[in-house]
Amino acid sequence: MNKRLTKISKYLTFILRHEPHSIGMKLDDEGYLNVEDLVKNANASGKSITSEQVKQVVADHEQNLFTLSDEGTRIRVS
Repeated sequence: MNKRLTKISKYLTFILRHEPHSIGMKLDDEGYLNVEDLVKNANASGKSITSEQVKQVVADHEQNLFTLSDEGTRIRVS
């Protein structure tokens, strides 16, 4: 994983595990966040990420830390 994706991975871990409210979000009952809303809120908070980068982080992460929902629209920490 390149440096940019590593930074995004760390940011996603922080948001999904500890501070979803820091970008105005709340995990659903299954622990997921909507990917598009996550990207929109992260960008509004000063981060520059895309949904493609989020999905690349999920695909490339060696420890399978993240899970996408079956339809690929939500993300959570495994």
